[in-house]
Amino acid sequence: MGKKRFFDDRLKYLSFIQNTSEKKAISSKIYPYLANMSQNKSYLRILDAGTGDGTIKSNVIKAFHRYHPYTSLLITGKEISYEDLKNTLEKMPDRFVEHPNLLITMTNVKFSELGLIENSSKINNKKVKEYNLVLKSDNSYDFNSQITGNSLGNFIKKNWGIEIDKNDRTSYSNPCLIKIYREDHERHLKQFLKNDYENNNYDLIIASQAYRAASSVKTKVNNVIGPLMRLLNKSGELLITHSLGGDNIQKILKLAFKDKEAFPNSGKEIIEYLKSNPIGENSIFKYITPKSYLFNFKKAPDQTVSELFGHNVDAKWANILYVGQIPEKDILRLEKNKTLYNKVKKLIASERQIQFKNEIFSIVKVR
Repeated sequence: MGKKRFFDDRLKYLSFIQNTSEKKAISSKIYPYLANMSQNKSYLRILDAGTGDGTIKSNVIKAFHRYHPYTSLLITGKEISYEDLKNTLEKMPDRFVEHPNLLITMTNVKFSELGLIENSSKINNKKVKEYNLVLKSDNSYDFNSQITGNSLGNFIKKNWGIEIDKNDRTSYSNPCLIKIYREDHERHLKQFLKNDYENNNYDLIIASQAYRAASSVKTKVNNVIGPLMRLLNKSGELLITHSLGGDNIQKILKLAFKDKEAFPNSGKEIIEYLKSNPIGENSIFKYITPKSYLFNFKKAPDQTVSELFGHNVDAKWANILYVGQIPEKDILRLEKNKTLYNKVKKLIASERQIQFKNEIFSIVKVR
């Protein structure tokens, strides 16, 4: 696997989503965008550009049904992680009951390849591995049995692998495409099952923590934001939310790693960069002013110690390291400096509440 990188550590990720309210906070910020989607279309197409454990994708489908109960929903999820793919799929059976006119697509390709995966037999000279799951019956028990069954499970085990490229970056073993829909609603979705989607891109794209906060603006735009902007329909909206740290988070990280800037740029700087380095014609996009929002570390009851994720200071510290994307070598160096390490722990203990700050902004294709 090469050298260990920060996001290879699943335990830190699981600790963060378990011990903070970020998923709930992000979902609540997305709901108004779903409510404002067109009421005059027979179908709407959404991309979740990084599903993680599937919580946000599941919440999006719930909210979509609330505002568009009779509209066909074509929702694609991008996720390279085998574990997150399984976690996402396990949240889907109930969604097919509530919103039967639903086509769920999952893929593991890169941001720059999302526009190719639906209509290409090969990507990067690798054959696209496809699997269509047609759900029979009309209840979540049967849907769950089919989604978690051996047939799809064997396809995932065989094809949804990870490789490390020559630049030590995570990549897929095979480009994959999974489509799941209900047999009794196939007549509504049939036209989308073999569709090259030419002139038919996404109405809403959700990019939640889709890049490393410490990356340069240029890297964020070139690798993630730019490719996603190119996938927007006319009037389509790219919704971006990322971490800004937060006052006490940055205070703690500055004490621990004084020469590091974990959150070097903001949404405002990304928008300024895009205006100076347009993706195509600059006049076809409108940039919506970024807004920040907060979410908290969820303190466990005093008598309760999490068996998996620790308690109080240790759990808070693990979550701060996660959101700051601190490399393992820097953490180990700090831990050897006992005096400084103890100061950091005391500062964490003195903070009455650990509060994280995210930012959200959007880019709309106006023509």
